[in-house]
Amino acid sequence: MTDVVTGRTTRWETRRGTGSGAEQQVPIYVAIGASLAAVYGSSERRAGQPSGMALAIFDEAFSKMDGKNQRQMMSFYKNLGLQIVIAAPFEKRVAVLEHMDTIVEVDRLAERSRATVVHLKERVRRELAAMDPDRMSDADLAPRIAAE
Repeated sequence: MTDVVTGRTTRWETRRGTGSGAEQQVPIYVAIGASLAAVYGSSERRAGQPSGMALAIFDEAFSKMDGKNQRQMMSFYKNLGLQIVIAAPFEKRVAVLEHMDTIVEVDRLAERSRATVVHLKERVRRELAAMDPDRMSDADLAPRIAAE
């Protein structure tokens, strides 16, 4: 890895385990995404050409990342042309909703399970992105903070 500011180069092995959970997970998720895009050829897709599924499936996706890092990873995967399927608990879902097209919520009721399918439209995704505090300016955040 190379620090773009100082030019200092270090090996990932020497840095592994020294950062936060997100700092440890992000390089792995980037490598996985780049590898899948290379295998599928999804990053080389051209408009009008047929494309495959380019599926990436994650269980407990981005478990140690904060919302901002989760959104950045989802955006990165979308830019690579990958279709993402994630299994995540309800509380982690909020951070990535703006990148989702379909949510399948599975609930266990005693010995049975129930699945509910929700399709998110583009307007909902845009409104979720607009409400994201990470994307708001200080001027937009000030009245919200004052109200609390």
